[in-house]
Amino acid sequence: MIVIASDVLILHHLMLRSDSRWADNEEALRRLKGSMKGVTIYGLLDLVGAVSRYVGEKNGRELYLSYLRSEEHRILFPHHPDSWEEHIEDVMKYLGRGLSYKDALEALVLDNNPEVQLYLTWRTALADRIPVKTRTPRELLQQRTIT
Repeated sequence: MIVIASDVLILHHLMLRSDSRWADNEEALRRLKGSMKGVTIYGLLDLVGAVSRYVGEKNGRELYLSYLRSEEHRILFPHHPDSWEEHIEDVMKYLGRGLSYKDALEALVLDNNPEVQLYLTWRTALADRIPVKTRTPRELLQQRTIT
């Protein structure tokens, strides 16, 4: 399964056409249409925050609900730790790789969902620091097969 990062989704939902990545972003999402895609709960909440900031809280909440109802998107969650100590131990291995806490949470979800094969993001600095392959939408478009 391909998991779509919040940066890709924010570019899409805020329709940031002036961004040089916009055309590749939209084409990659268009090619993925109709196939099951993952979104981490943290990525979804990040998207909701961005949409709420620029378009309003009501639109952010409606977008959140639309992803929950979507038949093309599966919301991925981490396992629920029994304690804060366990949570800190879980994320520490990612923090030790130099990831921010937010990125460590995202990596934890990716690691806990074995069906995840690829993380689609414009953030190339995450390559080799998270448990799955990363590709930008542009790189994905250059591959022979998308899914």
